[in-house]
Amino acid sequence: MIRTVTFIVLSILGSLITTAQEIDTFTGIVKDLSTHKAIPFVTIAIYDDKGELIDGTSTDEKGEFILKLKEVFTSYEVSFIGYETYVGRFTELITSENVLIKLTPKVSTLDEIIIKGNRTTTQLKIDRKIINIGTDIQQSGTTALEAFDQIADIQTDLGTGNLSLRGSDNVRLLINGKPSSMNATELLEQIPSSTIKSVEIITSPSAKYQADGLSGIINVILKKDLNTGLNMNLNSSIGTKRYGYGVQGNYNLSTMNVRFNASQSGREMDSKQTINRTFIDGNTQGIFTPYDFNGMIRKGAIGLDFFTDKHNEFSIGFDYTDDYHSFYNRSQYFNITDREDFIYTRNSEHTHVTSVLNANYRHKFAKSNHFLELDYNFNNNKNDYPASDFEDDVFQFDQIITEDNKIHTFSLDYSLPISEKVQIETGVSWNKSNSTNNQYFITSNETDATNNVFDYKEDLIGIYGLTKFNAYKIDWQIGLRYEGFSSESQNTLSTSNTDLKFSNLFPSIHLSYKFNEDGTLGVGYSKRISRPNLHHINPFQLGNPFFRFDGNPALKPEYSDNIEVNYQNNGNKLNSSIAAFYRYRKDVILWVQDIKDENIQVISFQNIGINHSFGIETTISYKIAKFWGAFFTGNYYYTKVEENNLNTWDNLYSSSLQFKNTFKISKKISTDITYRYTPKRQNAFDFIEPRNRVDWGVRAKFLENKLTANLRIIDVFDNNLMKRNTRTREFNQRTIWKFQSQTLGFLFSINYSLFKNKNKERKRKKREYRHNDSNS
Repeated sequence: MIRTVTFIVLSILGSLITTAQEIDTFTGIVKDLSTHKAIPFVTIAIYDDKGELIDGTSTDEKGEFILKLKEVFTSYEVSFIGYETYVGRFTELITSENVLIKLTPKVSTLDEIIIKGNRTTTQLKIDRKIINIGTDIQQSGTTALEAFDQIADIQTDLGTGNLSLRGSDNVRLLINGKPSSMNATELLEQIPSSTIKSVEIITSPSAKYQADGLSGIINVILKKDLNTGLNMNLNSSIGTKRYGYGVQGNYNLSTMNVRFNASQSGREMDSKQTINRTFIDGNTQGIFTPYDFNGMIRKGAIGLDFFTDKHNEFSIGFDYTDDYHSFYNRSQYFNITDREDFIYTRNSEHTHVTSVLNANYRHKFAKSNHFLELDYNFNNNKNDYPASDFEDDVFQFDQIITEDNKIHTFSLDYSLPISEKVQIETGVSWNKSNSTNNQYFITSNETDATNNVFDYKEDLIGIYGLTKFNAYKIDWQIGLRYEGFSSESQNTLSTSNTDLKFSNLFPSIHLSYKFNEDGTLGVGYSKRISRPNLHHINPFQLGNPFFRFDGNPALKPEYSDNIEVNYQNNGNKLNSSIAAFYRYRKDVILWVQDIKDENIQVISFQNIGINHSFGIETTISYKIAKFWGAFFTGNYYYTKVEENNLNTWDNLYSSSLQFKNTFKISKKISTDITYRYTPKRQNAFDFIEPRNRVDWGVRAKFLENKLTANLRIIDVFDNNLMKRNTRTREFNQRTIWKFQSQTLGFLFSINYSLFKNKNKERKRKKREYRHNDSNS
């Protein structure tokens, strides 16, 4: 009996072992879903239950494949240029023979060329460049503003928070395709780079986009985790007078996904600025200002995604940010004509509380890329700016500015594929902005207390139509947008009111010609506008007795016509792109400096005339060796100013060079050395002297890649001072600014994957929910 049982057990074990050692063979064919024709040379990748690649193959000339596997697999991915990637599960296979896989063709070949490099993955589309955040060591543990500073395509001034594209700061900043009521500096400093998926640089926007932003649009796409099961990441960082920590993740139940993130960060800065002025009357003034900054940002967000069936998807999300920071400026005034040196002190605080609610619904019809989408976004931003001023420790005045800004954004988009090569898109949007009961309250030891109110309302209706088609071997994208704009304001400070109305049409046209699999030529045209808005006419901005802002309610809209030509080449080791543009701007809105009574510096916006702008940009990525990747970016911009009697200089120019090297020291350790050189920048009223800096970073991975540690040092040689020389009709000024973020500092950050579901996500749940989705 025992022998019999033993024999049976051994036989079963032997059978199991034999079975486990058998090689599973899968055969099949890949076809086009629309034409039912076989597709040759398709890539098939095989993954295990950890999501790691274990094997793969390609279809032959007849579209057929044979795959022999020794290991058990969980999922497979089928991809080919011009088709949507298909992701399938092992459990869905009914048989291992004659497996039929159908790929969905993309409606237009206007999609991206992918340039891969160690720095990042850049997608070059017909009307934009998409830069993925997260692979660059220099962007780890930073804020969005600091991450922008590492992107050569965006000119970033960390001191002022000013952003420029192609030599112009008339840029529209969007978060997930939505506007914000905050200024760019405050907004980008609130966003950790770890929460950013990608940045879209749209220098030639189509008619689908709102027409604001003359030099283009910067659209920050935030991560929305949709992986199956429970996934959670912990992030933390510590550096020069700064720290941060946070958690983000999601829990996906197939029909419903819950996503969440929370973070807190703190920072101190002690930047120093020295200013020397000589006025037209020969008087002089010197100011040394140390900026002591202390701030804390708390953020939280939660979202729900519902997948009721394959045709209907709904998403809702809520974000909350509490941003507080204080300033202590004890400025030393010296070398003042007819006056003794003195100290002027300001204690001030900024409090920004922002709530964002977004709801999105998409109905997908049976045909690929045939959908109807509704989106609503509400942005509520409340700000308080109290300040107290002292001169030689003698109280001067208190001032308090309060703002309550609300933006409602509603959009309806419809996409209809007419045929395999023709697609129509249309939509309507409504933006309503209210900045009501903004108050400016001031008390001093010499005058009675005063309180003034500024109210601002704005409405924008947009309607667009867009057609994508192929003709004469060229892919075309032609669109037309109508916008009706109205705004009104009331200002008790100057007893001035505004009531503005504008109606405009904005055409756009883009074409793309593909020479081969590697090279593509693109041409684009778009018309843009910059209308007088809250930023231009708001008189309630912090100043002091020696410096102030003036709103200008008499501004006229600025218009621009933009033409762009670009060429991209995607090789095996060498990837490159080059772009050239021309921009014609009329009634240019410019930040103008003036001197008024008692040598007070006044800044306001004025229309100054016509600008002709030209520029060229180039990017080269080269894989020198398996362990060494090099990335070079260079640009040059020139503007000729006409019909203007305000500017000091009429020939304006700027340029920059960035050379980045990444080295893979081992499987777990990599390093990055980046050199940036910024030649002289000539603006309308000033020029900035040449600057250069070297940044270094290293990354190490531990615990089976669950733990990632980054160390970065900015401006290794501590010499990136900003030296600005200003010349106007009233004064000359030289400014030397040692801003902490632009000089020597370190930042150590870690990311730990606390939970990660091992099952590979389904392709249909990769879509993220936002208006103007570039992945739609």
